[in-house]
Amino acid sequence: MDIADPEVTQHKAAPNTRIGSDRYRIRSTLGAGGMGVVYLADDLKLHRQVAIKKLKDDAASQNARDRIQQEARLLAQLNHPNIVALHDVLEDNGSVALVMEYIEGTTLRAWMRERSPSLQQKLSLLMQICLGLSEAHSLGIIHRDLKSDNILIAENAKGEPVAKITDFGIAKSQQLDEKTLTAENQLAGTITAMSPEQILGKTLDARSDLFSLGTIAFELLTGSRPFGKNDIGALAMANRVTNDPHTPPAQAWADIPEPLAILLDKLLAKDPAQRPESAQIVYQGFALLHKQGLETGSEDYTATLTDLFTQQKVKSRRRWQRALAGVAAAFVLGVGSYWGWKEITRLEPQYIAVMPVEINGEIRGEENAKALTRTMVRQALMNSVSQLKASALVSFTPEEGQDFDDQLQALRNKGVTDALVAQLECAQTRCEIALQRIGPADSQIKQQSSFAFLADKRQEAGYRIANSMAALFPQDYSNKTGKQVVMSDKDYNDYLNIAARLESKDNSVDDLNRLEKLLNSYPQNPTLYKAYTQVATDLFVLTGEETHIQSGLDMLRVAEGRGIDPSLTLELELWLRSYSTEKTQFDELLAKIDEQQTPSSELMAKYARFLYMQGDYEAGLHYAQEAAELNPSADNLYLIALNQIASGSYDDGRITLNETITAFPEHWSSYSALGVIELESGNLDAAEFAITSIPENLRGWRTMMNLGTAQFLMGNFSAALNEFEEVLKIVPDSVQAIEQTAEIHLALNDQTRATKKFSKVISLTENKDDAELKYYRSLALANSDRLDEALSLITQLLIESPEDTFVQYAAAQIYAMSGEWRSSNLYISKLLQQGMSAEWFKLPVLQRLCTQPQASLKVKSAICD
Repeated sequence: MDIADPEVTQHKAAPNTRIGSDRYRIRSTLGAGGMGVVYLADDLKLHRQVAIKKLKDDAASQNARDRIQQEARLLAQLNHPNIVALHDVLEDNGSVALVMEYIEGTTLRAWMRERSPSLQQKLSLLMQICLGLSEAHSLGIIHRDLKSDNILIAENAKGEPVAKITDFGIAKSQQLDEKTLTAENQLAGTITAMSPEQILGKTLDARSDLFSLGTIAFELLTGSRPFGKNDIGALAMANRVTNDPHTPPAQAWADIPEPLAILLDKLLAKDPAQRPESAQIVYQGFALLHKQGLETGSEDYTATLTDLFTQQKVKSRRRWQRALAGVAAAFVLGVGSYWGWKEITRLEPQYIAVMPVEINGEIRGEENAKALTRTMVRQALMNSVSQLKASALVSFTPEEGQDFDDQLQALRNKGVTDALVAQLECAQTRCEIALQRIGPADSQIKQQSSFAFLADKRQEAGYRIANSMAALFPQDYSNKTGKQVVMSDKDYNDYLNIAARLESKDNSVDDLNRLEKLLNSYPQNPTLYKAYTQVATDLFVLTGEETHIQSGLDMLRVAEGRGIDPSLTLELELWLRSYSTEKTQFDELLAKIDEQQTPSSELMAKYARFLYMQGDYEAGLHYAQEAAELNPSADNLYLIALNQIASGSYDDGRITLNETITAFPEHWSSYSALGVIELESGNLDAAEFAITSIPENLRGWRTMMNLGTAQFLMGNFSAALNEFEEVLKIVPDSVQAIEQTAEIHLALNDQTRATKKFSKVISLTENKDDAELKYYRSLALANSDRLDEALSLITQLLIESPEDTFVQYAAAQIYAMSGEWRSSNLYISKLLQQGMSAEWFKLPVLQRLCTQPQASLKVKSAICD
């Protein structure tokens, strides 16, 4: 509680003095500071030692007593292992005292002088301080005098150091006015721990304590203070803290790991808005560093820490996210795992994936006999999952070049509990098949079996394989044995060819027609109805034509008339309707399935995806969190982050993504999503680092577009152009990529190529109703000297979506090109207020505003160089 930071003054003991209705007996004086004295006392009632902190008579004004009583009431709510506990408040003849937990130990400052702790021990103590601060801040308590002398270090039963924060309340009662600043004997020592806003008498929040934490962490980690020695007087030191930069961490400790240097710089930022938002976030950063062991190879974690401690202000609408390469939409279409599990039994949920089928030897028969056999085995393994309760099939396609161990790691990332493996040794018409059920978590074989079959008897083999694999699971999970509907060899081979194209996403309308003919011939075959539904949905995803969804629904009406199991038709209908926009019909269908008490994780996944596509991110987040509780896979954690990002909770999304990357360091989608967060927030270096952490051969075209956008905003026009040209090799008619390429040509003063690209955008968006395409069309029209059309179109978009950042950003550009400087200034101002980073306004067309008298001072100061 001392303000100054002198060596602790020892006072003679006052033995046997009793206070507090004779409950407490003073044994000795522990120390004293500017406002009070600390005594060691015995609690005669509870037979324990306590520390009693008593205000000095000259500090015990009525205001001080009121404040300490108020703080005592707050501190009484605190019950945390890293905060010194408050036991009692004593008042006697106008004097006020706090009865506190007695810590047999030393202060952090003394501990630093006397010990040579490892980096891990230092990080552990800082983590503990963060936890204590987080608890206090959650109750609205700001310490205001956090320093090394107010951190006590004890030892637990294992001999490990434990940090305890003390002196809450006393510090909060201080008044930082001119009088106290000039009293060097009171403030000379503690001023180095005060935040700039505290010294200046501004309103404080929890981030003021984080600045003080930064000074503690700086000294603990580097051995020196961030603003130099404490020997220049309070006013001079106050000026240094408020105006001068702190000592660079690398200057104080040449070998400091870069992530720690970044963290310290963030904590010691002059502007509270540039510091981490909460002690909990700082804790997570220290915990990440502590877990990774930074004595070696710390550079791999630099970007992660940069991301974690960067503030996010932008709460973008979904449209803006689509402008940045549509990561969320890409996830919806490409997600490979099923989640949202609501198990109605007590069985532990199983998440099952089928590994690639391995065939050695030759198979006599058709030219593609081996391919047909491989598809048959794979379909049989997938069908085996439908015979199991509490089980969901997780889609899995290995990356090119992945060996078996890498594939198992990928399954662990997905949270897969069981991998189904089939290995075949074939010779002419006979195959020996070995079936294995493997646990990806430990790579151990749980169960296995083997048998022989004739390669030209694929239907019989498929039926036996499905039943044999299902039998490798515990009996409690057994649901039913699949029924075989025999088809002719030719028809069965046709079905296998369609199934093979399903796996490669290469189906056509001809496949739907062929399946319809097969269903007319084999109306009781449930597998064909499943295939028809999947082909219909895949065609819809590929073309966007809703007639394919309707075709699937019509076929299910036929199935109902043929007496197909109602639970199957309900599941398939729900699958189809999850791609529509009719929420009422979807909810009614889901209610029917719930009445049967047979909801599958696959269907719940479709429901969560449906909610996400409808923009109901709160519900989507709920289901994603529930899925992660049951199955904390990388994909489920990533899904949580996407819902957080979509709802504008960028800080939460960043934390989740960093946790995902820590647990699953090769989950590249998380790096891509981090890149989107940083890109939208204007943290361009961090965005580039996150994206380039992904191996080049694993970057999808959307991720490549994000990287190109970051490079463009950083002024690396040639690199950005190369990136977008590579994108256009993959998706030649991507309106966004073409428009971005045109913008880059403009920046490179290549008007001819820019005009050509803008013309192509205009052609591709002719008579299109999609709002995003209208956005690009409006920009292309404006850049093609068709300003009247551009203004008309952007006005229409502003009426339809007045709060859409995507539209407002286009409006700012188009109004600038039209010389409507006031309107351009208005939308730039609104976007800046929403938190859009200034980097987004470095486009030449927007920089023209800097020379216009209509531009506001606020806009000029934000975007003009």
